[in-house]
Amino acid sequence: MNKRLMPAYKSSVQKAEGDACESGSRVDKVATFSGLCRTFEAILASRSESVAGEALRCLPVPVQGVRVVRSEHGLKVIELGNADTREISVALASFIVHFAERLPRLSWAECFEVWARKRAQQCMKGESVLRNKRRWLWVLSSLQLRFQQWQPANKKWLQNQHLFLSCLLHEPQARIEEMWREHLFWFYYNYARRLLHLHNRPESTGYLANFVWPEKNDYRRLTHNSDASRVVVSIHMGDFFGAFRALSGLSDFGRQVISLRRDTIADHGMQHFSADRINHRVVFHHQLQPSAIVSALRRGGSTLATLFDLREDFGRTVAVDFFGHRARFVKGPAQLAIMGRSPIFAFVCYERQGRNCIEMAPAIDTRLNPGESLQQATVRVTQALVKLAECWIRRWPAQWKYLTTLPAYFEAVS
Repeated sequence: MNKRLMPAYKSSVQKAEGDACESGSRVDKVATFSGLCRTFEAILASRSESVAGEALRCLPVPVQGVRVVRSEHGLKVIELGNADTREISVALASFIVHFAERLPRLSWAECFEVWARKRAQQCMKGESVLRNKRRWLWVLSSLQLRFQQWQPANKKWLQNQHLFLSCLLHEPQARIEEMWREHLFWFYYNYARRLLHLHNRPESTGYLANFVWPEKNDYRRLTHNSDASRVVVSIHMGDFFGAFRALSGLSDFGRQVISLRRDTIADHGMQHFSADRINHRVVFHHQLQPSAIVSALRRGGSTLATLFDLREDFGRTVAVDFFGHRARFVKGPAQLAIMGRSPIFAFVCYERQGRNCIEMAPAIDTRLNPGESLQQATVRVTQALVKLAECWIRRWPAQWKYLTTLPAYFEAVS
């Protein structure tokens, strides 16, 4: 790691470590733990994501209650709770110092990569109109990737990733390299579009009106004045957030809609989902109340809106076939729909020739087959969803948020 940065980090961590040792109250210990998490997050943000990711692979976080996830804001340190003990805070402080010391020296190319990434993140959250953000995000994402390629270790890692995707998607490596460049742009730009809806900016309403949705009238006929519950699912592709909002605009007045989210932040933006039409409730991962969701679905008049292309970080998983290999996906969406006796409406959102499109698949019947157990039905329905996801990803791979982490879905070969 850059030696000039070490004293500041060590001072911050050592102070927090001392506070953790001296603190007697639960509130102080939690505050100290949160401060350590933010310090750790700042260290990760100061480095290339590939460098930080490789360091985490070689030296994983050994502390309970801490998880590192990749987001549009960079690597985030998530607090999972139950970390309000002095021992955990002291252990985390010790790990952070050890982790920072193990990081390689910061090169000029990595400095510029980090600069381009942070500017892209600022652009995503800025007040500029979406059209201007699109141009700047393309430039900044291209610069970020170029600076990453100038780092020998990163260049080798990128080559290995490109080779893996080339074999998996049956595409030449030249196409995979172009796809990788496109993906980084879409990764940022799709989040900028999401913020448009989360913050309920005036630009959002006109933007949603321009969605191309061939099955819109069919969906309206199936759901209008219906007291039956339903589960609406998608994957992290295109402006999926805007698409969920477009679907909510067709909901009957007073309908209850339940959304699942990861980040327990106060201003989650979900209150803007057709607030004049629906009663929107947000349930957070790791605070999930499956029985309450199932009860709401069984009572009727409810919609569960969620994403299903998730791994074990978001709940228990089942093994299914994905791109010809065994992979693990969360079983929650399928299991909740089965137990809630509700059909699943799956859709995908993507951009084609400058227009945002919503494409809906036929409804999935979640009723148990004769002699079928809940677990067997969960695997069957999850497999049906993953088959749809694979089809969509093959058609628009660069627009899928998790393209670069695709290998993590597959089970290890024994």
